[in-house]
Amino acid sequence: MKSNKIKNILCFMLLSQMLLAASCGEAETGNDTEASDNGPFDVVTVAPPETSETTAEPETEPEPETTEAPDLNEPEIINPLTGLEAEVDYENRRPLAIMINNIKVATPQEGISYADIMYECIVEGGQTRLMMVVSDYENLPVVGSVRSSREYYLDFAANHNAIYMHAGGSTQAYREIRDRGVNNLDGVNDNAISYKCFYRDSWRMSNMGYEHSLMTTGEKIVAGLEYKKYNTELAEDFDSPLDFVPYDSPRVPEGGDASYLKVVYSYSHQPYFEYNAAEGVYYRFQFLGDKHMDNTAGVQISFDNIIVLYCPTVSTNDSYNHMDVTTTGSGEGYYLYGGKYEKITWEKATEDTPVKLYSEAGEELRVNRGKTFFQICTEAMKESTEIR
Repeated sequence: MKSNKIKNILCFMLLSQMLLAASCGEAETGNDTEASDNGPFDVVTVAPPETSETTAEPETEPEPETTEAPDLNEPEIINPLTGLEAEVDYENRRPLAIMINNIKVATPQEGISYADIMYECIVEGGQTRLMMVVSDYENLPVVGSVRSSREYYLDFAANHNAIYMHAGGSTQAYREIRDRGVNNLDGVNDNAISYKCFYRDSWRMSNMGYEHSLMTTGEKIVAGLEYKKYNTELAEDFDSPLDFVPYDSPRVPEGGDASYLKVVYSYSHQPYFEYNAAEGVYYRFQFLGDKHMDNTAGVQISFDNIIVLYCPTVSTNDSYNHMDVTTTGSGEGYYLYGGKYEKITWEKATEDTPVKLYSEAGEELRVNRGKTFFQICTEAMKESTEIR
């Protein structure tokens, strides 16, 4: 019996120690406490538990990238020369630039309304050449007549990293084609390409003259390119001179009215454009009032954008009175769209780099989507340019 009492006493003592230890453990593991002087016992005030939001360092979110928001209205496939919807993706393919005869006896021309971009610039005798630039060249109908090169047209083709198509050329043009390594299809001095890429139109030979009869087609162009094995991919660092506005967001210039534009190359050649508000395009006329027609398509050619650039130009005073047009450096011009115009400037670092266009405020020019005509003028033509 005595042993049982002792055991009971020991168990009671052990249990008392365990309860006391548990009570102390709860006080040690509690949250922050604050002592009080109320009475002989400390009054413990338990602070509300801190959340991770009040104790953790605030997380800093990464800065959002400043990339331009995608244009949700833009079609999946775009023609890189016009900025408009296309059926075939040519975004990374080099276009073709074709020299086109533009004297009155050789008109109407064939296939020129299929140009995405057109250039006009002076040659000798107050006459001009055209250069049509096109992405979808394999589907071209009959185009022509194809005419000879001048060296500054190589610079215009370089604005678009284009393969260059011509029929002969000046001595300086051939020198630069060789020295600059220009990928070209020549219908006069390259017999293999002449037979693959070109043909003579018998009616034009009889009625216009032999030199105005050299023609081509999309099928022949493809044959020539396959024979030459030129690289048809755009240069990786290529920067187009046309910076288009967002899709379905046209920008109308605010410099003044421009329903009519005329430039004067010579007495006999004073091309002009008239704006058709119902269609939103500029129709072209030349040779003192003739509609500028594409005989193949049976339409008068028209463009959404007109870009006038003034370039220093002098005569070389050679036996042919060739012109020397300076395309590098900087200069002034006009941009026409929607019956309005604004003053612009241009810069071109080298012959082989694209021209850059700027607003009068010095910002990169935002060009409306559509077909564009580059009207290249001499600086002396500034005074005779008529815009109204």
